[in-house]
Order: sequence, then structure tokens, then C-alpha cells
Amino acid sequence: MLGLQIIANTNMGILFVLMGAFCFAISNAYWKKVTQTIPYQIGMFYRGIFASVTFAILYFGFRHTDFFKYWIVRDLTIDTQFLWSVALSVFNIFGLMFFLRGIQKAAVSVVVPVSSLKVFTILTAVFVVGEIWKAQYLYAFVLSTAGLLFLFLQGTQTNDASLVRKGIVYGLASSFFWGSSYALYTYPIQWWGPLGFSLIIETTAMLFGLVLIFKDGLAKQIFTYTKSIHIQTYMVQGILLVSGGLAINISYQYLPIMVINILIISSQLLSVLLGFMFFKERLSIKQWVGIVLIIGSFYIVATTA
Repeated sequence: MLGLQIIANTNMGILFVLMGAFCFAISNAYWKKVTQTIPYQIGMFYRGIFASVTFAILYFGFRHTDFFKYWIVRDLTIDTQFLWSVALSVFNIFGLMFFLRGIQKAAVSVVVPVSSLKVFTILTAVFVVGEIWKAQYLYAFVLSTAGLLFLFLQGTQTNDASLVRKGIVYGLASSFFWGSSYALYTYPIQWWGPLGFSLIIETTAMLFGLVLIFKDGLAKQIFTYTKSIHIQTYMVQGILLVSGGLAINISYQYLPIMVINILIISSQLLSVLLGFMFFKERLSIKQWVGIVLIIGSFYIVATTA
């Protein structure tokens, strides 16, 4: 009976990760369109408003319902754990900032694979969090990284070399901040639960975007991008963020850190397949090889978890 429960929890965790990865796959590609017409600082701020308000409504209005009560550990309180959660949120948001700068300079197909490298996540999970390393994780990590490399090489063929270099630098910076902080998510989720921490991190992201607006001299433009077409964009990004972020945070209750972050690479696989299915984009041999390698890493992770 216990074995069946463990299998059920594992399958539930994998389902939540894949749901989150699907939302992030769409969001990553959509950000390129957003940053072409809207300063990324303003996009961060308004998307953050939608996400933080949504999480606030869910947390304060529905946290005692049967559906949400399992995603809250204790009520939010301004204490040491709250301050550490905010600090981790700020650290994570630097990853988004570098990612958005990267896709302004280079193609999504260049920046996204580099930003998805999980070496920093693994190092943090093993040496800081103390997660147990399994040999199967190494095989999955090698396969997934090789898959990302093939996707990355395909993206570099059609882009300017100088822009590719800038995209790599920003992508690596994003990988460091995102990867390290994702491994540390396990602590605030243990303290507050997925819903409470989601409210903290998205409210922090909204305020961080506002700080960037004033820092970069965009305060006079803050109401320029509030037309109906802009609001629609913020809502789409906000829905993807709320759905994807909450799903990933919930998965921390079911799966090890390294399993989650290797499975998140499926967002790259989904991005490529969405382009193939809906936009009739032809896939190169390198992309097919990358897809097969990433699928192989998923199989190893799923059977190990």
C-alpha cells in the first residue's frame, strides 16, 4: 500500500512539473514578442501586478477551502523566514532580468537553451541543500544537456555571431540566478507552502519591476503601455506565470529537487514541438537528435524518482 502511495505521489509530482514546463515553454517564446514592443521592466511590473493580485485573491480568499488548504503550511508572518524568502525571490528575479535582456539581444533559440542549463541547480542541491546524488541523475543530466546543446547549435546557425555571444552571456547569468534559487525553493515551500511562497515571490517580482522602471528612467512611460492590446499581453503572461509557477512550486512537495529541474527542461522540448505542430516549422536533424536525448533523460528521471 505504501509503495502504491509513493508511486502515486511521484506521478502527481511529474504531472505538476510538466504542467509548469508547458506554461513556461509558451511564456518564454511569448516574452520575445513582448520585449519587441514593451520595455521589459514595464512588462515585468504589469505582469507582476496580475500575478500577485491573483495569488493574493487565492491566498486570502480561498486558503481554507479543501482545494487550497493542502498548499499552505502556515500563515504568512513577517519574521526571519519571511525575509529569507523575499531575499531568495530577489535573487531569482535577477535570472528573469538577464533572460529578458538576453532575448532582446539574441534569438529565443539561443538564449533559452543556455539559460536552461542545470549545472548550478545540481551544485546547489548537492552541496548546499544536501540532496542525495544518484548515478542515474548524472546520466539524465548528460543526456538533457547534450539535447540542449543540439537545440542551441541549431539556433546559432541563423543568428549574428556578436548577438549570439551576448545571448550566451546573458543566458549563463540567467542560468546561475535561476538555477541556484530553484534549488533553494525547497526551504520557503517547506515554511509557507506552494501558495504562500507563490504570493511572496510574485509580489516581490512586481515591486522589483517597479524599482527597475524608476532606475532606468522609464517612470514617465509607465502609463504609455496600458492600452487594451498591452493589457491583453500582461494577462496572457500573468496566466502563464500563475499556472506554471504554482504547478512547479507544488511539485516540490512530491519530487527531489534535481528530478524537478531536469524535467523542467521539457519546456525547451515543448517549445520546439509547438513550433512544429502549430507553426509548421521544419525540424533539423540536430533538433530531432536534441529532442530524442531530452526524452531519454526524462525516461531515466521518471524511472528513478
